[in-house]
Amino acid sequence: MIWVITYIGVVLFLVLMYKYLTRNYNHWNIRKIPTARGAVLGFGHMLDVMMLKKNLSTLLQETYNAYPDVSMVGLFDFDQPALLIKDPELVKTVIQIEFASFSDHMTLNIFADPLLTMDPAFVNGEKWKHIRGMFSKAFSVKNLKFISLVAKYECDKLVEFIDKKFDKESVVDVNAKHLFSNFTAQVVAHMIFGVDGEAFDDFHLPESFRTMMDAMFEANVITGIRQNIFFSLPLVGKLLNVGFVPSWVNVTFTRVVNEIRELRKSLNLKKYDILQQIIDYEADNKYGDVVACYAFLFFIEGYETSSLTLSSTAYLLSKYPKFQTKARKEVDRVMDKYKSICYDAINEMTYLDQIIQEAIRLFSPVASMQKICTKSITLQGVDGLACALDPGDVVFISSVGIHRDEKYWQNPNDFNPDRFAKGSEGYRKHMYLGFGEGPRKCPGKRMAIVQVKAAMAIILKNYIIEASSRTVEPVKIEPKYFLTTAQGGFWIELRRLTCSC
Repeated sequence: MIWVITYIGVVLFLVLMYKYLTRNYNHWNIRKIPTARGAVLGFGHMLDVMMLKKNLSTLLQETYNAYPDVSMVGLFDFDQPALLIKDPELVKTVIQIEFASFSDHMTLNIFADPLLTMDPAFVNGEKWKHIRGMFSKAFSVKNLKFISLVAKYECDKLVEFIDKKFDKESVVDVNAKHLFSNFTAQVVAHMIFGVDGEAFDDFHLPESFRTMMDAMFEANVITGIRQNIFFSLPLVGKLLNVGFVPSWVNVTFTRVVNEIRELRKSLNLKKYDILQQIIDYEADNKYGDVVACYAFLFFIEGYETSSLTLSSTAYLLSKYPKFQTKARKEVDRVMDKYKSICYDAINEMTYLDQIIQEAIRLFSPVASMQKICTKSITLQGVDGLACALDPGDVVFISSVGIHRDEKYWQNPNDFNPDRFAKGSEGYRKHMYLGFGEGPRKCPGKRMAIVQVKAAMAIILKNYIIEASSRTVEPVKIEPKYFLTTAQGGFWIELRRLTCSC
């Protein structure tokens, strides 16, 4: 008798679980919105993401491409409905025109991620506005000139670091991401703290800035699982106290910041760097002692996406030597004029800027966006599809889907920097989303462009970039990472430039 009761109980539990997990599966059919195929019970369309077979941006791009003639597609983020919008006019509506209806982003567990409490990607309302004010101040023209001086100093060290590798070889084969992560770590450590990041080395100390950043951004199974829990299973993350940042990084980075602050205080020293500006900006302690949080935010803003952009740019130039030659001629002309890298020289390298924008179009570090509805609204597509959204509903945007859509770009999969010449197709808003658009666009864009252009200029000035056989072709996006990089890495060969090319 007991086994019968047990059997009935198990069956009833499974039936109730099935009903619960499928309670929303008619959501998009009722609204007459096309629904992506391949939903799996309990996971929705996220099974491959959770199994680390593809990252979210790849999933959204594939969904985008599978439905070429519609303005929106319904998805299931586990058992919750989510809407993928494809029409640039809808994108404009969501991220700019109707910003008030989509102003909020996901929040985080401050106990698991104390250093991210001031990250504008995870805060809303007045706190978000306060943080944007800090960014506006930090990236004024005056400060960008300071950052360009820092970049110039670190560019010289970058050349020294690379040249050491030529001792026994005529060609240096390098993982571009690793190389440029050394550079960006140096720049941001110098820019924020006025210290040597000690990153120009093939071995990094256990508590160095590079080691801390690698613990968060190195593509591997552990990082992939942690990031999936953080982005897709926040309740599990809170229960297990798992955050985006490993706990030891929170502790170590905070200690480093406090040690630098105490040293300056004991010496009555006031330096012109980002740390000092943070201290001055937060003098009233409106949100408590958040100096370490701001410093961490500036560090990750300047470190990862810039090194990803540099690595994809170098890879593309290695594949298209004619564009590399044209860019080198511009660099030589401008450097001859200004004698070194400086803010004005960087601004004058317009063709190099086109190359970088085109690299970002093809390999956007942040290749998708997620918006949360905060006020009821109905989205109307150009094809007649309409979807009513309520507070809490999720909207996805596939930046890479739009970037590689032949409806908006001629030969979208080709690398062609000329498409970003002034007045050309690259300047159409909401079709190019490399830095986002609207009030929530990337706050560190100007800083990123300065250091990326400086690094590429010094590389082109001193080396020929050639393709490496170690890059896996065709390029596949790394699935164990939430940003965009090549599986196996973007590898390049560097050859000393011995003549004008």
